[in-house]
Amino acid sequence: MRSSRVPQAFTCGLAVLLITACTSDAEPPAPPSQKEPSPIPTAFEGEAPPGIEGEVLRYLHGDAADVHEILDDPFGVRISPVGDALLISSGGEDRHLLHDAATGETLWEGQARFRGFDTDRDGGQVLLMADTEGAPFVLDARGETVWEPAEEGDVYLDGLAVRRPDEWSSEEPFGAFSLLDAEGDELWSYDFEAPPEPEEDSGEEDSEEGEEDPDESGGGPEPGVPVAVSGDLVLLAHGGPGLNAYSVDPDAEDAGDEDDEDADAEKVWAVDGEDADLGLSTSAPAPAPQVLGFYPLPGDEPESPAEEEDDTEDDGEDADEVLLLRWAYTEAPSVLTAHDPRDGDLVWSLEEPGTNPVADPFHTARAPGGLHDAATGTLLLSQASGAAPMIAIDLATGEVLWGLEEEAGSISPAFAFDGLVYGDSRASTGEDRQLVLDAVTMDVVEDELPAYVEAVTESGHAVLVQDRQRFVYGPPPQEEEPSPSPNPSPSDDAS
Repeated sequence: MRSSRVPQAFTCGLAVLLITACTSDAEPPAPPSQKEPSPIPTAFEGEAPPGIEGEVLRYLHGDAADVHEILDDPFGVRISPVGDALLISSGGEDRHLLHDAATGETLWEGQARFRGFDTDRDGGQVLLMADTEGAPFVLDARGETVWEPAEEGDVYLDGLAVRRPDEWSSEEPFGAFSLLDAEGDELWSYDFEAPPEPEEDSGEEDSEEGEEDPDESGGGPEPGVPVAVSGDLVLLAHGGPGLNAYSVDPDAEDAGDEDDEDADAEKVWAVDGEDADLGLSTSAPAPAPQVLGFYPLPGDEPESPAEEEDDTEDDGEDADEVLLLRWAYTEAPSVLTAHDPRDGDLVWSLEEPGTNPVADPFHTARAPGGLHDAATGTLLLSQASGAAPMIAIDLATGEVLWGLEEEAGSISPAFAFDGLVYGDSRASTGEDRQLVLDAVTMDVVEDELPAYVEAVTESGHAVLVQDRQRFVYGPPPQEEEPSPSPNPSPSDDAS
């Protein structure tokens, strides 16, 4: 009988392995090796983008970042410049932090709904907020509460407040109005009356007697609904093709004195859409104007306080700011007019490339999509139609400097600072990148940036995004000079 040729030792070994495999727990296979994520960088690489000067002051993410915990929000954060500060908003809830860009100090934080930006009477940027119960309030760029409604229904308007009639609407705009200062004290109250119904003609004699100047007879829809404020100037819209400008001095001694006739505002000028000098279309009735804003014009800084005083005494000097109005038609190109806020005189008029939306005549919000570069006096203004979706205008002359034409590679300007425009560009290949353009010429200053410029404050502090990290870059905070010690008294010297 033939025996097996398998060695006995191998047979026994195989049996042991089978028994072991059936009676013992097999070790789990080792997990595939996973590469640990690299730490978030804390050092900025390369030079700062054009227009950004200074040094890295801090970084905002990572375990070693000495910053507020809102920056660790799992839904991310949004950062916007407000004056010299940064507004940091949670991506997952109505929670905000106002962060001093130079020092990193927390100026304000809280649960609130951000409703947008506005200005104070001097043109400084403020934040429109609403608390968790919906009550509005306003913060300045240092985190101070500068306005809260004195009564329910009061509306903030460029540093002052408007108290409108109950159940007011743009369809029924008439009634009793009050203009209040930021503390809620009344500055001016008046009635906006509806214009009288037109009477039927009763003959030539009655017609001639009825031809009386509304200003002299006291008739007409005067004064109107407040739509904009700058300093002591209040602009009132009456629903027709024009604006009335009144002077209200909140600091006057008789302001708010209802028994003093001098407490009423004084009408200083008016703009009439029927004025041929405005250059409006004659093929359609003149529309109601929309206030786009008050814009400062660049000028030479005075060399000395005496020169500054001489300039203020020169009544013939050019305006240092302009009021910009848009007159929009439904089927014709809109027209821009710039006016001297001191007297309402026309500075320039410009027909835009196409039509733009017709705004509510009593609308107080500014047109979206405008970017202002204060250094060059250039305004980038979005266009709803026409060949260019955005045009750049010289605010001093009304000249169109350039326009962003629809091309294969589109550019979306995000903000302007110190003569430069920072915008996002998407090429036909789908590649996104940031460009820096000259605000006056549209020349490309740089198209390969070492970091993405997310925001720039008025003080020149920027948030630069590089490799998953945000860096605050800019001038270091200025050290406060120690106050001089008082001169020693003779008795101190003697001692």
